[in-house]
Amino acid sequence: MLLNDVKENMILAQDIVDKYGRTLVTAGIPLKPELINLLKKHEILSICVRSDKTTNYEISEIHDLICIETRLKLISNVENAFTSSDGLVRHLTQLQNYIEDIVSKLASNKNVLMYLDDMNCASDYLFMHSVNVGLFSIIIGIAMDLPYDELCLLGMGGLLHDFGKTRITKQILDKQSQLTLEEFNQIKEHATLGYNVLKVDTYLDYRITFMALQHHERCNGSGYPWGIPRCQIHPLARIVAVADVYDALTTNRVYRSRLSSFEAIEIINNGNGIHFDSDVITAFNSIAIPYQIDNNVKLTNGIAGKVLRLNSSNLARPLVSTPAGIINLLHEPDIAIIATSY
Repeated sequence: MLLNDVKENMILAQDIVDKYGRTLVTAGIPLKPELINLLKKHEILSICVRSDKTTNYEISEIHDLICIETRLKLISNVENAFTSSDGLVRHLTQLQNYIEDIVSKLASNKNVLMYLDDMNCASDYLFMHSVNVGLFSIIIGIAMDLPYDELCLLGMGGLLHDFGKTRITKQILDKQSQLTLEEFNQIKEHATLGYNVLKVDTYLDYRITFMALQHHERCNGSGYPWGIPRCQIHPLARIVAVADVYDALTTNRVYRSRLSSFEAIEIINNGNGIHFDSDVITAFNSIAIPYQIDNNVKLTNGIAGKVLRLNSSNLARPLVSTPAGIINLLHEPDIAIIATSY
């Protein structure tokens, strides 16, 4: 939107950065007349503002995406589908029914947020990861206002994106030391292997097969298996790509401990427009929680505190309870969180 068309109290949707790379104003700030005049002085001609439906409200409680029982059943069904001796096809209808039910419930909730939990499960990483990527893809799709049928495709694409890894030996998949170049090249084959199986042996929509094939492609052409640029990557695969990396970074692996949500979000944002689609990142940032309620944090002003509530318009700038009182980071652009503990 042109700066001359901006109205008072509109909410800034993206950080404003000057020509030297300095952040002038952080996203989520209500635009007051004095701020608008300041932006004009800095020769800012246009900005991105949020629509009225995203006017800020405070969030004091985060709910599970799906109940634990449903999640465990879905993990079990994915495991059965991936390891079945009689093939994947006979399990697809049940998986689709789960996804359609989950999409119906999540899509009816306008306040669905992505957060990390500490639920441990005896299942293999592959099956838990597949379920998480399916769920995360759906809620990113919801944030992008995708229609119901595409959300269902996203859910199935997320569940099946790594199916090709069932064709890679567990000795390589679970290796705790650094992979050799040959082993890494075998891992990279999972995208093509999964695509070929899904394309030939199932009746699935071609878009689901493309999510399996392209979830490791990157917008700058640095991904695999084809090394294609953004314009050739299917839009749904671009969503699964972000969900896949987020869950991989925030899950404990045999060779490393998981990163915090904040660290994972920072890494993903560093790839905005380079590795990951900018529209997907905008949606991701609107629902991915960097700091959970009750997280202990330290601020740039030296004060320590605890996350009290979240601001819906900018999840990265919550209300923090400190000995000096409650600090709403949404209204304190000069203060930021520099450390956190769980």
